Amino acid sequence: MSLLTKDDLRPHSAFAWACLLALAGTGLGLWLLGRQGAALGTAAALLGCLGLVLPPRERMGVLPHRLRALPRGLDATPVLATLLSTPGYGLGWFYRPGPYDEVVHLVNGVLAGAVFLALLRADGRHRPARGLVWAAAAFGLALAIGWEVFEWATGLIGDGVDTVTDVALTALGAVLAAAWAVWREAPAPRAPRLSDCRR
Repeated sequence: MSLLTKDDLRPHSAFAWACLLALAGTGLGLWLLGRQGAALGTAAALLGCLGLVLPPRERMGVLPHRLRALPRGLDATPVLATLLSTPGYGLGWFYRPGPYDEVVHLVNGVLAGAVFLALLRADGRHRPARGLVWAAAAFGLALAIGWEVFEWATGLIGDGVDTVTDVALTALGAVLAAAWAVWREAPAPRAPRLSDCRR
């Protein structure tokens, strides 16, 4: 099996590649600002994102069906999450006053929730809206708690209020992704017909 063909590149998301280019530009900008450590970290993240986007997963039988069925439009989500977080680590924005940290956790919760929902629904089974929202909330909580444990283990964690806020916002983001998905798929109300008015 050839590694990559033109047919493999055709369904790729142009937006995801634009985000990858923006991430490369961000790494270059950090290097020019003298933040070599942050620039190298961004380069490593860029390689990781390429490892998620580039492979022809649709024809990789070794992967689970849900991963092979994941829409290419969602390839941008890990790149966007990395792009959003990079100034926090590279320029210290996480430690400045303002809502940057909260926005990152909320938006990343939305992005991760969108991917989780797509994986969950890849089997084509119908799931009630309430079940999707609860599943997204549980996923968001698990993801946020796992991340906070990582921050604690690496010494990145803030105070207790910051931890609770981060967990709540990540879970809320995942719930918002579920609510958006449910709203998008809700059937449009049927316009009344003339025959209905005569009854």
